[in-house]
Amino acid sequence: MRHVIESAVLTQDFERIEQEVALVSTEQNMMVYVILDSSSEIQYANHIIWRDSNANNVLEGYSAERHRSSTANNKPYINVSFDRLSIQVYYPLNANSRYSYSNAAELVYLEYDIANLLSEASESLLKRFIEIWGFGALVLTLFCLLLHYVLIRPLTQLSQAAKNLDDPDFNNNIVCITTEINNLRDYLNLVKGRLSRSRKRLNDAEQRWLFAVEGARNGIWDWAIATGDVFVSDRWKEILGYQHYELDNDYSVWESRLHRDDKEQVLNTLQNYINKQHDEYESVHRLRHKDGRYIWVLDRGKIVEWDELGRPLRIIGTITDVSGDVKNQRISVDKINHNGLTDLINREVLADELYDLQVFSRKTGQFSSLLMINLDNFKLINDALGRQLGDRLLMQIAARLSGNFSNAGLVARLGADEFVILAKNLGSEIDQANKRALALASEVRQLIGRGFTISEQNLSISARIGLVVFDGIESLEPQVLLARADNALEQAKDSRSNGCAIYEPQLDNNQIQPFKLQNELKHTISNQQMSLVYQPVVDQAGRLHSAEVLMRWYHPQFGFISPTKFIAAAELTDCIFELELWALDQVIEMIHTLQQAKANVPIMSLNISSRHFHQDHFVNVLMSRINAAQISPNLLQLELAEDIFVVNTNIAKAKIAELQRYGLNIAMDNFGGGSCAVHLLQGIGFSQVKLAAVYLDEIEYNPEKFNIVNAVVDFAIKLNLPVVAKQIENKQQLNLLTHAKCTWFQGYIISRPLDKEDMIQLIKTQLSLSVVP
Repeated sequence: MRHVIESAVLTQDFERIEQEVALVSTEQNMMVYVILDSSSEIQYANHIIWRDSNANNVLEGYSAERHRSSTANNKPYINVSFDRLSIQVYYPLNANSRYSYSNAAELVYLEYDIANLLSEASESLLKRFIEIWGFGALVLTLFCLLLHYVLIRPLTQLSQAAKNLDDPDFNNNIVCITTEINNLRDYLNLVKGRLSRSRKRLNDAEQRWLFAVEGARNGIWDWAIATGDVFVSDRWKEILGYQHYELDNDYSVWESRLHRDDKEQVLNTLQNYINKQHDEYESVHRLRHKDGRYIWVLDRGKIVEWDELGRPLRIIGTITDVSGDVKNQRISVDKINHNGLTDLINREVLADELYDLQVFSRKTGQFSSLLMINLDNFKLINDALGRQLGDRLLMQIAARLSGNFSNAGLVARLGADEFVILAKNLGSEIDQANKRALALASEVRQLIGRGFTISEQNLSISARIGLVVFDGIESLEPQVLLARADNALEQAKDSRSNGCAIYEPQLDNNQIQPFKLQNELKHTISNQQMSLVYQPVVDQAGRLHSAEVLMRWYHPQFGFISPTKFIAAAELTDCIFELELWALDQVIEMIHTLQQAKANVPIMSLNISSRHFHQDHFVNVLMSRINAAQISPNLLQLELAEDIFVVNTNIAKAKIAELQRYGLNIAMDNFGGGSCAVHLLQGIGFSQVKLAAVYLDEIEYNPEKFNIVNAVVDFAIKLNLPVVAKQIENKQQLNLLTHAKCTWFQGYIISRPLDKEDMIQLIKTQLSLSVVP
């Protein structure tokens, strides 16, 4: 049609357009075929009555907006309208504008009826559907009949006979029509004999289980849920100080003795288990003793009977008295402040136990073992739940360990997420002792990994275990044994160790010592083992202000080495100068990269050691490199520790002033750490002061510490010193430091240290890291 219109306009033969439209009109399914101008006036139409009318008035499916959009984009638009059962097409015409008539033909609009096509397709589909499913139904019917006669009917006869398996004459009820039924009847005879033997073994196993439970000195309880009847064993009553005849078999016997602070949680845990919200019932709580005091018990249970609808009818469980173990570990709950774990194990007691265990091993010729257990993700759970519930989790872990391994030896807790088990009688051969110790460690990991329920939340936690096996012949100090276990624990954190590792002498060799660090540091830059990461510092709105530059060292033999170790070792040699100047060169290169990308460059903050700062040529060397690189000094910030004022205070102040005159920003790290007298800061305009991390320790739990932080920040503000809160780990700390009116914020809660590529991407996009809790 476009070609026709262009030709007609060229030859001024407009009858040709009418003929073309008339030809299209012969298609019986063509509902509308019109040629429109820019004002939606119909110039030509397949129905003459529409001609010279406005399409908006006579064409129901026409859209002027779609018309304008199609001609503006010079692209056809096709739409299938299932409401009108038609295809609508807007096709723009690019007639030559040299001819005055071309403006009258701008777009072809047509609407094609597809109702008949859809009807035919539906009928065809329905017919095909009936044919296929009719044939399928026939096949399925034949298959079901065959299945019934071949499989179901013989099995029905067999199942009816099996119901009378206990009947001595059950064979008489089986009609032996086929060989298969005959074989199955013979098999049922075999099953009957096996069932009889299994019943006897089950009865024997029950008796052995009862003996084992009594030998473990656990109390047994059996609760019929529907009736409320409770059976408690004599040992259960004995744990609470009662004689076997003094307590009734009633549910209230147990519930009435729950400590009021534990009652709600225990009942919720039990109910959630009954409601199938938890996989097992386990609780550490207090029960009232006959003499009025409360004892800690580890209470465990399992559903053993259900009704026909799958509802639990009966639970059997045990209680274990863990009061002694809890007391030994000094795990107690502060009733006033609810601070949870208020004390740790007395290390002198642990040292005495280690001495005694070595003497025991030496006398008996049996190997013993020290297992150091570290909880992998306790800190994450503690932050998520809060300290009080984290303490409850620790108590439950301690009780579970005590309830299962107290017979093997001492169970103790060393720190927030670290436990110790002392095991003895592992055998007289070292290979045998190692295998038993590893088996014990594996059992401990499985026990902890079974999961816990705290405040109606299912928690998963894993553990790593380092072991040291000893026979007592080599008399070792307790701290040596603990150090060896700690070395093994580090090895256990390797993903290839399956979470357990036994101490071996070569592990000591893998612990890199300071003098080794000094030698290795000489080659770290040339061997490209050192790298930089950048940790953002943002304001309260999350806007990026600066980035602290941090060094990372990956050694091919020792892996990642902590900066606290290698920086301290480098400061003992001249390596610290080379490392810090290398970091400066890398940062300058980073700034050039950002400037070439036309990105807003944040202030790059480098840590400078006090020893390097006090070098006579420090300022000259630093400025020569900055000037040679032709970058603005105000893009750099030097972070100095408080101890720069310990020696030559006046020289330090003069050097800081000189650096500031060159345009460098100077920040003080570890502000308020205590190694610098406040009056020494007089007259120094620091660009930042970074709050000492010690102030953040337990700030979310200790109101007094928060008051101290408030005072320190307020003091800095009065001195016109912007405060950076660093090493922020969780939202509680962030919230408190925000209220303390810190100026900037830094820490993992905001952003981890980023490598060069990630930092460049962050700067380019100016990503806002939200700080407001």
